Amino acid sequence: MAMTDSNNVVSIQGLQREPRENKRGASLPAPVVAVREKARSLLAEQAKLLFAKVDDSLFAMAEKAHGQEEQDGLFQALRLLRVERRKVVDQFADNVARAFLVRDSSEDGREDLYSADNLSLVHNDDLEQLVAVDTMVANAKRDFAEPLTEISLRLNTLLSVKIYDKNNPLGPDAICDAFVEASRPLNLHIRARLTLLKKFEQVVMLNLGKVYDQCNDLFVEQGVLPSLKQQRRAARQQQRPAASTSVPHSGAQPASPAALGGSVTAAGYGLLPVNSGVAPMAAQDLLSHLGALQSHLPGSYSDAGIQLLNVNSLLQERLVDVRQSAALTKVDSDIIKLVEMLFSFILEDRNLAEPIKTQLGRLQLPLLKVAIADKSFFSKGGHPARKLLNELADACTGWQAKDNFESDPLFKKVSEVVARVLAEFDQDINVFSLLLESFREFIERERKRAQKLEQRIVDEADGRAKTQAARARVAAVMDALVAERDLPPVVTEWLNKVWSNMLFLSCIKDGTDSESWSRDVRTARDLVWSVHAPMPESRKQLQGLLPALQERLKVGVEAVSLNSFEARRMFAGLKEVYRERFALAQRITEERARLAREEARDEVREQLRDEVLEEVRAVSQVAQAEVQEVVELPQMEELEQVVAEVELKVQTAETEAVPEDDSYWQQTFRLAQGSWFELKRGGEEQFRCRLAAVIKDIDQFIFVNRNGAKVAEFTRVELAQALRAAQLLPLDDGMLFERALQSVIGTVRKSRGEMH
Repeated sequence: MAMTDSNNVVSIQGLQREPRENKRGASLPAPVVAVREKARSLLAEQAKLLFAKVDDSLFAMAEKAHGQEEQDGLFQALRLLRVERRKVVDQFADNVARAFLVRDSSEDGREDLYSADNLSLVHNDDLEQLVAVDTMVANAKRDFAEPLTEISLRLNTLLSVKIYDKNNPLGPDAICDAFVEASRPLNLHIRARLTLLKKFEQVVMLNLGKVYDQCNDLFVEQGVLPSLKQQRRAARQQQRPAASTSVPHSGAQPASPAALGGSVTAAGYGLLPVNSGVAPMAAQDLLSHLGALQSHLPGSYSDAGIQLLNVNSLLQERLVDVRQSAALTKVDSDIIKLVEMLFSFILEDRNLAEPIKTQLGRLQLPLLKVAIADKSFFSKGGHPARKLLNELADACTGWQAKDNFESDPLFKKVSEVVARVLAEFDQDINVFSLLLESFREFIERERKRAQKLEQRIVDEADGRAKTQAARARVAAVMDALVAERDLPPVVTEWLNKVWSNMLFLSCIKDGTDSESWSRDVRTARDLVWSVHAPMPESRKQLQGLLPALQERLKVGVEAVSLNSFEARRMFAGLKEVYRERFALAQRITEERARLAREEARDEVREQLRDEVLEEVRAVSQVAQAEVQEVVELPQMEELEQVVAEVELKVQTAETEAVPEDDSYWQQTFRLAQGSWFELKRGGEEQFRCRLAAVIKDIDQFIFVNRNGAKVAEFTRVELAQALRAAQLLPLDDGMLFERALQSVIGTVRKSRGEMH
């Protein structure tokens, strides 16, 4: 995926200044200018190194890419980075320098830049980028806390603006922002962009300690708080005994509520703000607290249902109970918000019945633990925990809560899976994989039972439709052959008793595009032609046709199981018709010969000749009429067209009832087999059903319930009308977790747009 939109990356504010602010650089104190240039030079050199490493990584990734599109994207990113690397490095260095034009963080709109309330996201891939950026910033703050504090204190003595964690020009936030902003215009495949960020973390962010040490040394050379390190070491030694006696439990040190302004008790315990000065809670400690909260969740279904958990409030109560105080890292705080938003969507999803949503809602804490322990949880579609949640939701889409639903096998199985997650999941995600496998086996057995009933229903409907369509096609062929023709009774009997059935069997078995259908249609046409062929002109052609026609008629007799007595009688009748046809041909031939002889005689016998001529003319008129009928006998191409018109007849009638450009009519052509719907009937009756099949021969839609029983059927017109009247409402397609994630992204983006 190319990332061209500026909204596809974390929006950076504060890096682009007005031209008038650039002039302020001249008023910076000399030590700050010196440190700025030092930091700019060091970071630019490190940025150059990272591009060499990115080049190697992208080339290796492109060679191993699974698809052509991904490989092309990676090679394109490789070429683009080679061309633009110098520009990106220069822009990065300029952004680092510009960060020294410090603003007061209280006036800076960048507070909570990476929080869930201020994300500018478009695709799920951006969550992985967000976590990557936020994680490297949080790690750098933790690993280089001491030299960063010294830089802040020294800058505070030189600048009029108060230096905080957020607006420190050499802080991890500012440095990471500078690089993200410099690389933002590049049109990179998502994997290439994430690789670039990863290399930035490895080459630049993990080596910030060296940059900070050299900057602090330069401050010391400039005479800025030269004894700061010794003073801080002495202060820590004095504070250590007091701190050790004031903390009764292990963990973060409690702080004064007045000093911290956090949500703490009078004794100083509870969840503190991130900027309170207390060390953020380690991920392992947070997981332990969440595990304790998880163990106290209800163990079974409650009629009252389950509400969205306020995790921060639960953590506050937990910390007070164990007499501890702690703060959350920014990453963990954002993940808690994100998971709460996801489960808010799940608990409101209309695809699922309330008892099922209640069960799935109990997974909030276990999935929060997964997300905190594994930051790839939001971007890794194949994560076992996500797959289990999706599988549970997918299996329950058509489930409805009836009387005594607690004893329903599916509800009991879902409840069992959720209960086992709460009881067995600590930090080993293999629990989800094992439960997923077990649940899939259960669902497969359930689906096989439902599929048997569903298949019988579909087969019956399909059989009725094919029968109806086949009879219509046979009737069309027969009408075209016998219309306005006076056929001998025995021929009519052959067509009705034998050949219409023969055509029906061919249509049902092989279809109208088959060779057998064409052969049988041609036989019916040959039979009609054989009793209307002009005589004596067609005598030789008819003599050549009759043996083969007789053999084809015998095959038809056997195929339709006509009894032998009827067959002998009908063959005898045909034989008599052909005897008469050949006798007629003989009479006409003889009369024409006699006429030729009489024309050579003298005029004395003219009257006799006229009488003979009149007789021959009468016979010839009969023959001429037969010739005309043969000319009008439809050709095979015309018969094929007649059949095609029958196939379009139903659709044409429906199109006349509903305009072709009607949106609901068009929607009926886009419905996928297997889609779920909510069907409303009568006043308050409503239930869920699935589109099991579309019977094309008669354009009919068959809907079944979760057990495979038919609950409704519509023609295409009826379906369009049901959709228009909201009698039939499509349920959302797609996996639950992915739909929830997209909803959260859309909500966050909308709220961000409203703020702007």
